[in-house]
Amino acid sequence: MAMDDGKVKDMVYTALFAALVCVATFIIKVPLPVSGGYAHIGDGFIFLAVILIGKKKGARAGALGAALADIIGGYSFYAVPTFIIKGVMALIMGTMIEKLSSSMKYKWLAGAALGSLWQVFAYYVVGSLMVGNFLSTISEIPGNALQSLAGILVSAAFLAVFKHTPLKGGGTHLLGPKS
Repeated sequence: MAMDDGKVKDMVYTALFAALVCVATFIIKVPLPVSGGYAHIGDGFIFLAVILIGKKKGARAGALGAALADIIGGYSFYAVPTFIIKGVMALIMGTMIEKLSSSMKYKWLAGAALGSLWQVFAYYVVGSLMVGNFLSTISEIPGNALQSLAGILVSAAFLAVFKHTPLKGGGTHLLGPKS
């Protein structure tokens, strides 16, 4: 049984974005002394994946790439929570893009912001449960929020580049109304 070209293309793009998320998370990181973790720009590639390849494939790519970065980076105890948190973050973003008015120019930004709020809250809860204390992990919130903001800025920078290529949001017009 042969796969059609569309399925192969979808698998390739999903794997490509998973690899980009993993590399951007694992290689380009800033240690956060407060939490013992790190901030990275991998979220920017998750946001790009949702915009360019869609909600479900972007969620798969983001969840797999981020969890893999945790595993190879020595944070395997966070791999399952990361898989869930990043996947849900991407699904929230994609759902916002689908639900907001097609005339809204930067609906991806609203989706990324709402997904980021989920991520910051979810990592706060998971971190608190891991250490058994909801007070000491409050100090991790600013680092996670800055990481999300950096991700939004990275995705905006790359979108500016893609705007002048045949990709332009994967033909889905997620970057706003056609210009």
